[in-house]
Amino acid sequence: MVGFIFWGSMSVSLRAQQVPRFDVFGGYSDRLFDAPSIGYPNYTNLYGGGIAGTWHITMKIGVTVDTSANWGSGLHMWNYAVGPQYVLRREKSDIFFQGLFGKTQNTANIQQLTRSGFESVGRSFGGGAGYDYHWKPRISIRVLEADYFHTDTFKTHQNDVRLSTGLVFHFGHKGHRRKL
Repeated sequence: MVGFIFWGSMSVSLRAQQVPRFDVFGGYSDRLFDAPSIGYPNYTNLYGGGIAGTWHITMKIGVTVDTSANWGSGLHMWNYAVGPQYVLRREKSDIFFQGLFGKTQNTANIQQLTRSGFESVGRSFGGGAGYDYHWKPRISIRVLEADYFHTDTFKTHQNDVRLSTGLVFHFGHKGHRRKL
């Protein structure tokens, strides 16, 4: 009975909730790259940034396009991905879960006589979750986003973790405004 009352109150609050139609994220990212898989002795931290856009199809479901670039220790990594996103909305925050599928481009800058580096492009898939705090009506702070990526480059597999933080800008609205 208590669960039914809780479920009913949540569905009423969601019906009265207004959500953005489109979000744009921009921020800093730190990627723990599986460098031993390509011959380096240890995992390597690659620093960089990312940009993502999410189109909200419904109050809870959206489609995300995610790009990031990370570099360090003679390695460069670019990631391009798209996938579904599910959002748990609260009054002052959002918790989201996403799956991502796309391409990764890795470059290892190893100086040799005939060339200055090696480059490989391969598929990428993974997923993650994050927490956004609603700071202003059109701006949220992405406190933390953690993503796992499985990539196939240099004819081997890498298992990487990316942590991101930054700002989320909200555009348009979907849903109904709350009545006072």
